[in-house]
Amino acid sequence: MTAGTAPVRPSGALRARRLPPGWRKAALSVHVVASVGWLGVHGSMLALAWAAAADPGARGAALDAAGLLSGLLVPPLSLVALVSGLVLSLGTPWGLLRHYWVTAKLVLTLLLVVGSNLSIGPAVRTLAAGPEAAAGAELVSALGALSVSFTVLLATVLLSTVKPFGRIGRRAREGRRR
Repeated sequence: MTAGTAPVRPSGALRARRLPPGWRKAALSVHVVASVGWLGVHGSMLALAWAAAADPGARGAALDAAGLLSGLLVPPLSLVALVSGLVLSLGTPWGLLRHYWVTAKLVLTLLLVVGSNLSIGPAVRTLAAGPEAAAGAELVSALGALSVSFTVLLATVLLSTVKPFGRIGRRAREGRRR
């Protein structure tokens, strides 16, 4: 920038989309709490499912606890994590489709919200309703689904902290400049 040149500022339309700092911090706090809570609930359900598989005597209590967690906490935590993530991406410079890591998190979160609420949760609650029948393939299937969902939730945390891959379309813009 040379002397006498005004700094380049975003247009009014772009500036209007940004959250004020206080709102951004509040949205980020809500997002982190909901996301970490969702991760913790899935980790707890996974541990309870392992306990049910390892100890037939504790199977009923462990599956009851997992069923309660899947019904009471997973739906609100997953939806709050999704909505707060959308608010943050649309209200900050990160953008929804500007960076690969944000887009990857969005896709993974959408898959997890659908899978957690429409597949894994009902399966865990079904196991809790009839723990005496939960000794075989149903319990192994639930363990597998919970393991995958927990791993994907961990991956979304890593995407948030590492922020890999750069911006979408950056290579195309750099190629045009040369």
